[in-house]
Amino acid sequence: MTYAQLGGQYDLSLPAACSQWPEWHRYRETLYRIADGISAGDAGCTELATRYLILNYSGSYAGYLRALFARRLKHAALSTIQKSRLHRHFSELLLQNARQRELKECAKLWRLCVTPLDLSTLALQVSSAEDSVRQQFVQIFPASVITCSDDAGSAC
Repeated sequence: MTYAQLGGQYDLSLPAACSQWPEWHRYRETLYRIADGISAGDAGCTELATRYLILNYSGSYAGYLRALFARRLKHAALSTIQKSRLHRHFSELLLQNARQRELKECAKLWRLCVTPLDLSTLALQVSSAEDSVRQQFVQIFPASVITCSDDAGSAC
């Protein structure tokens, strides 16, 4: 799908001087332009950033870019489908006990995407997960109470 098919209208083109930059620099600058497009309310940029978060690319600067996109997406008009996709992605990361530096920013976005039903379903899944997953869940969703027990029968 092209950017225009995603509803994109924001100008993502780079200045002519950028043609002299190394490829990695142009790539990073394009991602900054996408972040600017989110702030401008561009649906295509919002979808591209959503896809970038879900892709979970691991590379130089990727965590910073995920945090940037999460900060911008918090203020974007996300569709119900985008919110659902982001919730599923963040849930998978949590249940896999994935640790990412940008979790704080992504958690703020996640709280805006999750529905009460999604949250109760996730709480049930988390209740039988490792202790570190349960602790992370409580940090992300402090108002949620997880009731579970360990092998000794004590509450967690």
